[in-house]
Amino acid sequence: MSYKSTFLVSALLALTAVTGCSSFRLKAPAGFVEVENDGYGAHMKGGDEVGLKVSVFENVKGGTLAFWSQDMVEKLGRRGYVLTGQTPATSRNGVHGTRMDFEYTPPGKEQTKRFYSAVVFATDAHRVVVQLAGKADHFDKYSARVDEITSATKVRGCRAWTKICKGEQPGSLTALAAAPAPKGEAAPSGS
Repeated sequence: MSYKSTFLVSALLALTAVTGCSSFRLKAPAGFVEVENDGYGAHMKGGDEVGLKVSVFENVKGGTLAFWSQDMVEKLGRRGYVLTGQTPATSRNGVHGTRMDFEYTPPGKEQTKRFYSAVVFATDAHRVVVQLAGKADHFDKYSARVDEITSATKVRGCRAWTKICKGEQPGSLTALAAAPAPKGEAAPSGS
């Protein structure tokens, strides 16, 4: 490699590091403050004890929008989350996503029902999940905000020659039934 080529590659890498080329871009929406942002995720806090989080994971070969959406529903279902809604979503730059709304009651002393809304995006490079959660009685107030926040989020990691960022929506998502309790153990309550 020539000196000029080496210099150009080094300059481009330095420019990328300086500009903070991350897998997503989202400014704190009105009513939220940014608590943390490291390029692999962000955490924002809003009023009414409602939290907004963006999480980024590397995608793998075969990791489609349908696959990751079903994966999330199944994992959360095993933890007691109940899927209450599913709709298509689109990021600011046109990446297809799936929005899923859940209800759950956290374990512990405070048995206050909560909402959890997540929008999953799958790109060639990443899985980006936009999440909004809080007490269930605030769901109506924040439900429209999920779509507003999603449409303001820029999701990166798409390659022009693949179809993964314009992937098909999953079919109707459902959680698998909980596994039966092993012999000699009682089934968990609520099953």
